Order: sequence, then structure tokens, then C-alpha cells
Amino acid sequence: MDELIKTFHIDWKLLIAQVINFAIVLGVLWYFALRPLRKVMDKRTDDITKSLDDAKKIEKRMQDTAIEREQIIIEAKKEAQIIAAQVAEDTEKLREDKLHQTREEINKMGAKAKEDLSSAKEQMVREVKKEISNIIISASEKVIDKNIDAADNQKLIDETLNQVKE
Repeated sequence: MDELIKTFHIDWKLLIAQVINFAIVLGVLWYFALRPLRKVMDKRTDDITKSLDDAKKIEKRMQDTAIEREQIIIEAKKEAQIIAAQVAEDTEKLREDKLHQTREEINKMGAKAKEDLSSAKEQMVREVKKEISNIIISASEKVIDKNIDAADNQKLIDETLNQVKE
């Protein structure tokens, strides 16, 4: 080995000094460059890992939200159908009620019209009877040539009316 040291002109003192200098430079580089760089790299790795986890959570939430949205849409459609059916039912019921009210009003109007006609008929019959009575009295007076008392008049009127009815 001595030959090797002489061939390559290696100085032990210088070699030891260079090894110590190298160790100092390596220590300084490790302390001021590699350690902070490693911290930054570890932090970056943690951030990337956290971002990936967050992305997975967000993706899961999006899937859950999509499923939830579909369920809400389905429920809203069901409620809309129920409301539409209720509206149709209420409309039909209202139509039936209005139809029933209209029929009742028509029946009332018909009954009132019949009643009015009956009253008018009775009034006409009374007026015709009165007119016929007056004609009969006038004719009787002319025939008899005298006026009879009220009781006889009424008796004569009743007999004549009975004959007219038959």
C-alpha cells in the first residue's frame, strides 16, 4: 500500500483534512439543504395524499348527492302525481256539486213555474166564473125582467155552474 500511496502521491494529512472537510460540507448540506428539502418533499407528499383523499371523498359525496337528487326527483314526481290526482278529484267533485245545485235550481224553478201556472189558472177560472155569473145574472134579469135577491142569485149561479161543469 505504501507503493500505491507513493505512486498516486497521496498525502495522509491532506486526505484526512479533505475527509473532514467533506464531512463538514456533507453535514452542512444535510442540515441546511437536505433536511428542509426532505421536510418540503414530505409535506408535498402529505398534501398530495390529502388531495387524493379529498378527491375521493368529493367523488363519493357527488355520487351520494346524485343518488339523493334522483330520489328527490322521484319523490317530487310522485307528489306531483298525487297533487294532480287530488286536483282532478276536487275538480270532479266541484263539477258534481255544481251540477247538483243546477239541477236543484232547475227543479225549484220548474216547481215555481207550475205553481205560478196553477195560480194563474185558478185566477183565470175564478175570473171566468165571475164573468159567467155576471152574464147569467144579466141574462136572467132580462128573461125574468126583474132582479132577484142575493140568495136566489147565488143559488141560480151555483146551478148554472154545475150544469156548465157537466
